[in-house]
Amino acid sequence: MAQTQPLIQKNVSPIRITLVMIGVVSLLYPLFFAYIDKQFSLRFLAVELLFTTARLTCIAFICYGIIWLSGKALHWAPSWLRHLLEVIVILFCAYWFLVAFIEGIDRPLTGSNPADPASWVFRRHIGLYLLATVFIYTFLSGLNYYHLAQQKAAQAEKLQREFAQVRLQALKSQVNPHFLFNSLSVLSSLVHVDAELSEKFILQLSKAYRYILDQKDADLVPLREELQFLDAYFFLLQIRFGQKVQLQQHIAPETTGYSLPPLTLQLLVENAVKHNAMSAAQPLIISIDAAGSELVVQNNISRRNQSETSTGIGLDNIKKRYALLTEAKVTVEQDAQTFKVHIPLIKTA
Repeated sequence: MAQTQPLIQKNVSPIRITLVMIGVVSLLYPLFFAYIDKQFSLRFLAVELLFTTARLTCIAFICYGIIWLSGKALHWAPSWLRHLLEVIVILFCAYWFLVAFIEGIDRPLTGSNPADPASWVFRRHIGLYLLATVFIYTFLSGLNYYHLAQQKAAQAEKLQREFAQVRLQALKSQVNPHFLFNSLSVLSSLVHVDAELSEKFILQLSKAYRYILDQKDADLVPLREELQFLDAYFFLLQIRFGQKVQLQQHIAPETTGYSLPPLTLQLLVENAVKHNAMSAAQPLIISIDAAGSELVVQNNISRRNQSETSTGIGLDNIKKRYALLTEAKVTVEQDAQTFKVHIPLIKTA
């Protein structure tokens, strides 16, 4: 099918985003503590930067792990309840992690104050890191929702492409038996009249239908192949109508690299024959002009007093197939003398 703009952007690594966020906060916290404690020595800032990065990284892993476990174990719960439980558990784990970090790493290495809940320094320290914990949890939760939304959008896009392919196959399968039915109807009117002409008709019909079978799985075919098929199809029409119907082709050389949906030209020619009267004195003249990225199929209008019953397969089928293949539109112009259809040609690699 034709290339379209992807709906889903390339995924950004959540680990990379989280590390960037931790890095920013890790730079701010040492400066904040240095300002409060009036300690601007390089050693103090370096130690605080190292410890802050370690604490926030571990807290981020705690948040990520609990969010992941909650998604597995509490998928049945309402989102508000799941978030409430996550926050409670994360704050509990983060508090005791910070206490353990002070007692096991910070105090032995730097001689800092013990983890005393009655101490203002401890409460300030814990309070600021629990605030950072809430921020990290909110950030990771938002990131989790973003990736879930991406996955759902990707699934929806995949289903949309599959549905479009199914619809396209349905439209193509609608055309093939219709062509065979019309051709056999013509043959049935010839077989008892002219056996030799019937034999020629069958030979050309076999060539035409072989093309249909060869292209049954193709969404697009080269313009030159479609024109070759049209020549075989038009031969079948002339066996039936003689010089009452005429075909003129003006194909520019630069159009050879373009394609279009199979049987497009055949359906347009058939549509012209079905809806117009014709005679040797006033033939139906169908012209096909291709230049650049557009093909124009035009015929003179001479309406039948009573048109053949429409099967709904024709111009509408072409428009629907184009809508599934490309954004380019099939357009129709009509006045009192002419009926003209503009067919976009699709550039293929």
